[in-house]
Amino acid sequence: MPSKFIRIGAMLTTLWLLGGCGVPATPLDTIKPPLSEANMQRYKTSQELIKLLPEKAQLLAPIQGQEGQDISFGDMDGDGIDEAVVVYEDNENIGNTLKAALFKQQNETWQKISEVNGFGYGLEYAGIFDIDHDGNNELALGWSLGDAGKGLDVYRLSEDKLKLLSKKAFHEELNLE
Repeated sequence: MPSKFIRIGAMLTTLWLLGGCGVPATPLDTIKPPLSEANMQRYKTSQELIKLLPEKAQLLAPIQGQEGQDISFGDMDGDGIDEAVVVYEDNENIGNTLKAALFKQQNETWQKISEVNGFGYGLEYAGIFDIDHDGNNELALGWSLGDAGKGLDVYRLSEDKLKLLSKKAFHEELNLE
């Protein structure tokens, strides 16, 4: 009888060891650099903006640009306060729709002021800066079109609405800044 318990114990121990408890992380794996105050604020803002998206929305990160820059910030209305652009895939309806939403901070809360539909299969590029060197920032959105190449939409903010300025095809990496 005791040998039966020993065999069961040995089998359970073997299963536990092979069961994928995982190798503990080394101390080096758990050390991460501290976030700066600016990065902490950016993270907090990103979390606030994501909560304002539709329930089944998936954030789209641009293929080109800085890693971890899922949300683009820049002053589009010239008031000295950055607006934020969030590009996402809306999975609410049948099929997926790409969208870019422009958020403005009003009384310390973010509000969506404008939204445009994207096209294609994904996001190549998103950025806010003065593309035409007229002193006003524009929004550039580059879309992946699959075999058809890539498309670039440039928007200007006018009366709290994004207005399409130009639509162009491109095939190389964007260098708009």
